[in-house]
Amino acid sequence: MAQENSPHSLHVPLFQSLDAIGFGEHGNIRHFDTGTLFWSLTRLFGCYERVFLALAMSREDRLFLDADLEHYIIRFRIVMNDVAFVIRQIMPSSLRGFKGLTGGVHPKNREMSVFTLAQYLSKNSDSFPEFAEAFASASKWMARLANDRDNVVHYKSKVVVFETPIPSFALVNAAGTERSEPTADGRSQMALTQISEFVNSQMLALHRFMHEDLATAVTSYASRVGLKSIQAGHNHRISCIGIQRFRSINAIAA
Repeated sequence: MAQENSPHSLHVPLFQSLDAIGFGEHGNIRHFDTGTLFWSLTRLFGCYERVFLALAMSREDRLFLDADLEHYIIRFRIVMNDVAFVIRQIMPSSLRGFKGLTGGVHPKNREMSVFTLAQYLSKNSDSFPEFAEAFASASKWMARLANDRDNVVHYKSKVVVFETPIPSFALVNAAGTERSEPTADGRSQMALTQISEFVNSQMLALHRFMHEDLATAVTSYASRVGLKSIQAGHNHRISCIGIQRFRSINAIAA
């Protein structure tokens, strides 16, 4: 169990709110299946740590930083789909105009596209205002990750690392559709993104989305529709490699 005072652990209010509703409504703290999200999230923190470890190395030693970044981008989308899978569970089991889960036969291999859920919530914000607001506020940074992941997986893009004063990267492909930015003389140049800022800012945005916006949305939704919530346990934390660095960079006390 993750220790409350350990710098390697992180408070996870989204899991806490779901466990409370599971216990209050069904007498089972594990009623909602959050195991896949937990697994995916710890893997993403591992990718986060690998990138920062590589950045601390000399240029000659960080031979696979491009692959580590691509892995991080792909893993991020997996986590977002797992978030959608968890949120879908608290909503009514039958929703008009909403597609079911996809994926393998085993229930833990089923998937929910985060963008399918976000689109449904946008169209049905009157029925689910709490979730619609949370997903709408996250749409900009989620779209960036989705586009990057699709470019890597579907359109043969690769990360190219540039040894700028602060190492940066761009996604480059044969079609020449990489991001560009205007120059002072009216031309355009390839847009570079600082690696450390990109990796950390996306992880911080995910943390706030899950454990601030969505945790609040789950609690508000349960209260509005009359779902009973009983707090069960006191130590809702996760512990894995990468959390200590994440908390230190972002001054997260708990």
